[in-house]
Amino acid sequence: MSFDFLEETILNSALSLWDLPTKSKIRLINVSENLTYLVTANCIPQSILRVHRPDYRSQQEIESELMWLDRIQSGNLIATPTVFRGKDGARIQNIKSPNTSRMVNLVMFEFVEGGNPEADDDQSELFRSLGEMAAILHKQARQWKRPGDFLRQHWNLEAIIGDKPLWGKWQDAPGITGEISSILSRTEKHLCNKIMAFGQSNQNYGLIHADMRLANILRNNDHLTLIDFDDCGFGWYLYDFAASVSFMETRADLKELEQEWMEGYRGIEHLSINDECLIDSFVMLRRLALLAWVGSHMDSDEPKKLAPFFAQDSAELAEDYLSNHWVKS
Repeated sequence: MSFDFLEETILNSALSLWDLPTKSKIRLINVSENLTYLVTANCIPQSILRVHRPDYRSQQEIESELMWLDRIQSGNLIATPTVFRGKDGARIQNIKSPNTSRMVNLVMFEFVEGGNPEADDDQSELFRSLGEMAAILHKQARQWKRPGDFLRQHWNLEAIIGDKPLWGKWQDAPGITGEISSILSRTEKHLCNKIMAFGQSNQNYGLIHADMRLANILRNNDHLTLIDFDDCGFGWYLYDFAASVSFMETRADLKELEQEWMEGYRGIEHLSINDECLIDSFVMLRRLALLAWVGSHMDSDEPKKLAPFFAQDSAELAEDYLSNHWVKS
């Protein structure tokens, strides 16, 4: 996953595709599946530029993400950033890499004031709000008759832990010893059985954000904005809670956060007892996905920091999970 063929001088010149102040410039603020830049003019934030990794999302997939944002905003459902159209009226702009001749997709978003909630803070009130937010999105997803050309990936078992998972295999992550692999393999087998029995229906599976973690929440006083729908796709609705506790699964108050999230959710949409019993299984499934993500994104700073301990911590979580579900060795 390399972006080194796109020099910042090229991206700075690409800013002319939008109606921005003439002295606007970019500053890299995040490297993950894509590159994210803050666009400023005279040190004043103007917007956020997302540079899509080539071959990761098709233009149709990106346009589908923006279609969903349109529907959310037109219904005034939750706060999300506005997408800025280019001078030609298109929301997706393209530039050609001078070295590879590949086309690169660019999307410009509104700059939203606020900061990410701190993981060490008391998150009970926040998670109640996240539960409400998730329920609002899920309710809309169940009711929305999507356009025929709407295209997004599925976050199902095949995509997460199948033969060709989207983020790679957790078995290839750093720190996977024979003992850890054995524990996680038993956990994976149990998860597959549980989730396959849960099944897929209009009530439990549909369009989800799929990455509602703290890094994608902007808080400005009491106002919350959900950003970065780049991973949105079709999956189990409970997976949105699991994504919310990404990298926080070892918190002592995780069960309390789960209860707050469900309380907020049930204020908007129904959540059955059967759903409630499956939440920790989706948390564990997401953890395996994150372990694979760490292994396949070692060119980014966050995975490098996580790599020394993430596999061992995942195994300990898995042991607790198996014990709680009375799964024998």
